[in-house]
Amino acid sequence: MVSEKHDADDGKQEQDTRRPPGASSRSRRDRDFSAARGSAAECDGTLAALLAAAARAFGEKGLAATSIDDIARRMGATKGLVYHYYRSKNDLFFDVCQHGMALDFAAIEPHAASRDRAITRLRAMAEAHVLTMMERIDFQHVILQGVSQHVNGPSTPEDRATLERLIAERDRYEMLFRCVIADAEREGDLGAVRDASIAGKAFLSVINSPVFWYRERDGETASDRRAIARDLALFALRGAGADSAVLEEEFDQ
Repeated sequence: MVSEKHDADDGKQEQDTRRPPGASSRSRRDRDFSAARGSAAECDGTLAALLAAAARAFGEKGLAATSIDDIARRMGATKGLVYHYYRSKNDLFFDVCQHGMALDFAAIEPHAASRDRAITRLRAMAEAHVLTMMERIDFQHVILQGVSQHVNGPSTPEDRATLERLIAERDRYEMLFRCVIADAEREGDLGAVRDASIAGKAFLSVINSPVFWYRERDGETASDRRAIARDLALFALRGAGADSAVLEEEFDQ
């Protein structure tokens, strides 16, 4: 359950009264969750570090077991700095989800909007998605937690509203893939599908899989991650109905 009562050691420290004088934190009511795409590039350096530290903590320990103290220690900062930006742990959690979605959109939207043929756009989107999954895995773990909280049922109306917006962003992200899959089918590079929604979910289940198994290996390089992204994109396109000639043309470049 998403609840602001999870931090036993913080007690009532997540209330506004415990923030330092002049703190500028805002609740989710004051912020537009749907502006996720812009936040990846626009957040300042301190906020970016805070979001990264929170993503690591939430990803490793989960929302319930993570305290504001945990996040501050990972930053080498004080709780006061965290409260300067956020009124509660839940607000921070949802902004980590938002920032993770922003990273995902930033990775694939340029490819989705390109003038290449659809199968080329789909390959590029898949590879970019997998790379983002691996390189920002902490944020992806937190997004998964956020979706799980939606399924299990959050405890407050504000949490429910925020999670509904998260799910709407996730659905919009999925729609980008579904549209390009449909374009590739019309262009004859993918086999006909009976249900575009199922096809999109199946495609994404393949390229989302690193969130469950990926861990950076000792000595791993960017080239290694690109190879993994290529292999998963190939597997996903083959499953979507691309024939050998199309795959050879796309992946032998």
